[in-house]
Amino acid sequence: MKRKKKKEEHVDEAWLLPYSDMLTLLLALFIVMFAMAKVDDEKFQEIRSEFGSILSSHHSGSPVIGSVIDMGASGKTGNSAATNASEAQAQEEATRIQLENQQLEKISEQLQKDLAESALDGQSEVSLEADGLHITLDSSILFASGSAGITSQTSQSLDTLASALKKLKAHKIIIAGHTDNVPEKGTGLYESNWDLSAARAITVMNYLIDKKIISEQNAAIQAYADTQPKASNDTAAGRSENRRVEMIIQRSQIDE
Repeated sequence: MKRKKKKEEHVDEAWLLPYSDMLTLLLALFIVMFAMAKVDDEKFQEIRSEFGSILSSHHSGSPVIGSVIDMGASGKTGNSAATNASEAQAQEEATRIQLENQQLEKISEQLQKDLAESALDGQSEVSLEADGLHITLDSSILFASGSAGITSQTSQSLDTLASALKKLKAHKIIIAGHTDNVPEKGTGLYESNWDLSAARAITVMNYLIDKKIISEQNAAIQAYADTQPKASNDTAAGRSENRRVEMIIQRSQIDE
């Protein structure tokens, strides 16, 4: 009696191919993501080259793998371009600040020389601070006691500053009035030192604008009365020092 031959069961392994491709693709994605997270361009290019060679030998006709590797390269290039643009912008800003500092230093030195050779010698002060160029004028050389009216001495004093201020016309300028702590009395033009300090700052601002020495759009005034003394108000010399008008020509980055 003849034995029946058992039929060999055939297992369909067609699913292994797409499964293998999927695993390879996932591996490619993880390697590319890992490489993109590193800053070292040389290592990234080395990994990309080696991995590309391995994939090409097994999947020479797979457009998906090639696009994944290209995506990693283009992403890296995009990051490098963004970094380069940021560095260039930072360098440009640093250069601008350096040039501005040089300009302010030069004008500060020229102002000190001009004031020393004028009637303002000993009654004015120039200093370069973190927020800009500070110019301080004693109120006694600008105004009569208790007054904010313009005089020939006021005009002469402010004209001394004209050349320097015109060079900084593009900068914002703050003009601040200060007084001592003696209550305002006498003429009755001003009810308090607040009013007097504000009026003096406005007088200086209007004169400089009318003479086209500063820009109206960049000018502002502040009034402090006796709240920011430079010296003690207990002495006549201290009170005299506290009666002043200050101009602050701001650095361009301060108001941005």
